[in-house]
Amino acid sequence: MNTYYKEWLDSGAAWMKVYRKQVLRKNIYFILPAVIVLLAAIAAGATAVNDGSAEDIAGSAFAGVLMGGALCLVFLLCLLPGLSPQRMRRNINRAVKLLQMSETEQEQLGREMLEAQKNPNRVLDYQVIGPNSKKTPARFLLSNGYTCLWGGYPLVILVRLSDVAEIRAEKERKTAVTHGAKTNTYHSFHLHTIIFYYKNSKQDGDNGMGFFDETIRDKVFEMLQKQCVGAIIPLKRDSADQ
Repeated sequence: MNTYYKEWLDSGAAWMKVYRKQVLRKNIYFILPAVIVLLAAIAAGATAVNDGSAEDIAGSAFAGVLMGGALCLVFLLCLLPGLSPQRMRRNINRAVKLLQMSETEQEQLGREMLEAQKNPNRVLDYQVIGPNSKKTPARFLLSNGYTCLWGGYPLVILVRLSDVAEIRAEKERKTAVTHGAKTNTYHSFHLHTIIFYYKNSKQDGDNGMGFFDETIRDKVFEMLQKQCVGAIIPLKRDSADQ
């Protein structure tokens, strides 16, 4: 039986599938061949510097190709599970389960989100550009009763707007680590967030959406402000940001 909720799950899986295709095309046609050629050249060059024969140089180049191919295969095997359409389905279902939705509400959610995807004023597609993000895609969706973010951390964040007492835009200082062969590099950056404070909750922040780009955060905040003005704490910028 085809339901609104299942259609929305399918749309999430299709969204991830398109991105996976883009990533694979980029890696297979550009990055992976470059890695293989580079390793082959390094191996052949090292042999040539050591006065190796033409046969030795050819053998080293071939070994470099094999090593590069093996490394690329391991890379793809690590990459593909994270871009699986089924992973997207599981994460949507997990987010829905956290809200303890009935089947009726799931249908309502699916119907609203499918309608939101057709309205350019209720959907925002962008790339995540920040420490270790690798320009992954993200999508913000806003319906009458729900808001959802795909592509953040966790992969799917879903909020029932009727549960929300306040929505605030904030800024947090974070540190990211880039792991190198010999040393780790630490990056200090600001994470621009939208925090949802739930009704009848004593927690400081019940759920949140993080953005590396302040401009993207502000666009999302503006969309939320138009949808539920009463729950929004007006955006206040630090003097350093003005």
